[in-house]
Amino acid sequence: MSMEAYRKAASRLSPKLSPSALAQLGNSMEQSLTDAPSSVYSIPESVRHDAFVLANKSGKTSHPFEEAGSEIKNNPGAAIRSIGNSRRVFLLNSSLSPVELDGLSHRIRALASNDAINSILVANPLEDVGSNCDMSENTTCLPSFMEEGEAPSRGVGGPWGDHLSDSMKTLLHENYGEGLAVPIVSSGYDARNIYDAGMHTRLDQLERELMAPLISLSKAVRGSYDETINSSPSKVPLISIPNGLTADSGYSLLLGSYVLATHSTSLKILNPLRGLAFDPVGLSYLLPRLGWEFDQTSKEYSKACGVLLALTGYEANAEDMVATGLATHYIGSPYKLNILERGLSELNSFAGQALRPKPKSLYGREQNDEYDVNEDFRNVAVGNLIQHISEYDAAGADEYGCYLRDDLDEETGLYLKDKDPSITLAEDRIQMYGEVVSEFVSWGATFQDALLEPTVEGIIARLEEIAATKAGFEGKSGCEEDVMVAEQAETLVSNMKQRSPLALRTMHRLLQQGAESDETLESCMEREKTSQMRLFSKEDGDFVRWAESGKGVGLVGMKGIASTMKEKEETFSNWNHASVKEVTDDEVDEIVSDA
Repeated sequence: MSMEAYRKAASRLSPKLSPSALAQLGNSMEQSLTDAPSSVYSIPESVRHDAFVLANKSGKTSHPFEEAGSEIKNNPGAAIRSIGNSRRVFLLNSSLSPVELDGLSHRIRALASNDAINSILVANPLEDVGSNCDMSENTTCLPSFMEEGEAPSRGVGGPWGDHLSDSMKTLLHENYGEGLAVPIVSSGYDARNIYDAGMHTRLDQLERELMAPLISLSKAVRGSYDETINSSPSKVPLISIPNGLTADSGYSLLLGSYVLATHSTSLKILNPLRGLAFDPVGLSYLLPRLGWEFDQTSKEYSKACGVLLALTGYEANAEDMVATGLATHYIGSPYKLNILERGLSELNSFAGQALRPKPKSLYGREQNDEYDVNEDFRNVAVGNLIQHISEYDAAGADEYGCYLRDDLDEETGLYLKDKDPSITLAEDRIQMYGEVVSEFVSWGATFQDALLEPTVEGIIARLEEIAATKAGFEGKSGCEEDVMVAEQAETLVSNMKQRSPLALRTMHRLLQQGAESDETLESCMEREKTSQMRLFSKEDGDFVRWAESGKGVGLVGMKGIASTMKEKEETFSNWNHASVKEVTDDEVDEIVSDA
């Protein structure tokens, strides 16, 4: 089918067709034209502005439009719809199936090379927050600015779920803290589903259907050219807004041009609690280089911070992620997504971002089509919009793009040195990067000597020595900070001892090798892939033991929409080794060698 025939057929599609019929017809046309893999259609893409239809817990739908029908099954893990000149990827489930991972990577790669749009926006729906992370009553995927009064009923049983009242949110927050009702943005895939499907015993299938899609998705989000599939180079930026917890391979969705952290954004490595190591998304390369990209203060403690995040279960919050370059901007409220969507929908497409006319070609002379006279203007408007809605960025600029760190008064960092503070209005005070404190970086600096021990056994021993000083400082005046440091060391040791000793040793080795100057993101991904496959497939290995136990990874979730009781998953402890001391170098070599 030619492109001309495809466009002609698309222009004649009846607007009376249901959204599902239009989507199915569009998929068939796309496959015949592009030879796209069938996995692409596991991630539906809207062909018009009607809402998607998703099922609730009962399998029914409360979709406001009658033609949607009442029985909806097999909700997708993600969906894509157009927002003017941008495209929005809705992350509907915190984990994607292997087929969906492969499909999403192809979708993103195709969109990124499309000069008819200006950006790709990846985010979990805001109604996760309003409905206490419960998407069961949400049967639409609409741009967030359309959810505010521009669509049908928002009542109970409607497509936006049963929202908690502001008073209930306040009560729960006061009793249970900021971590309450924060959704899991993405953990990549569900490891227990991999076990239940028996994929862990079939290495060829594991590599082809899980590991390869994870690598492909990571490269697609990052904008890397993939020669193996003859992909087109990326043109438009990918923007991620992870409003909640991202874990393990879920970080593959945060490898794009911009990562906008909200006050609920966080990152945590949970795989060692499953008997697994790094997923092949490049973290063994990125973590030893924290702070390098934006020349941040944290680069002085990059290796220590990388070990802290990978091995101890430390949860990096939004400020931590921006301070280390794991996120590029801090936007505060997740509802700035409304502003961003509206702005992106109205900006010119990549092809339309042109100030200079194309040079005229003289008859008989060859024209150099490779040179883009408007290259300097492409994607600048998108970057300016993101900077405008951000409170600060990883490089130290405020929302106006000003880098004033050296011009601020040394005492408070809120005023320019040449201005009288007494005549400066509160709204004129400069909220700068210099004020932001990252506890993650502070702990990395505090425990740097311990975390840089050459062995995991040595790290634990040094942290235990620090924890043991608590008794000597407790109750003494002026020693409060020493007690706090000892308690933190005690917590880190406890967290490490909960994790699989073999997984910890494997991850530590991967970090050491990934920190070498001749390593690349791709080489680290390949090593991560091979190591992870061996941990998956090890007979009676830690992963198999964890999967058979039915236990979780210690995540805390709310039970019921209006419940004040938190429910915490049990963690597994019956690993093959009682401690990291029992893990031999040969066992680690068997996992990591030739990887």
